[in-house]
Amino acid sequence: MERDKLKLIVKNLKLLVEALESEVYSDPDAYTDKRENFDDPIPYPVADYDEVFNDDDGYPD
Repeated sequence: MERDKLKLIVKNLKLLVEALESEVYSDPDAYTDKRENFDDPIPYPVADYDEVFNDDDGYPD
């Protein structure tokens, strides 16, 4: 590829990453934990055995 095309691709990728980061970081409530103490119970307990123990081996339990 030509060097100018590669520079344009890199520039576009950087702009895309910047736009994605701004969307992700625009809502801090989505990725921050609001608990003061991590000993507090989580507000949404996981009730699915497979999620807790990652038991998706295909064999019946």
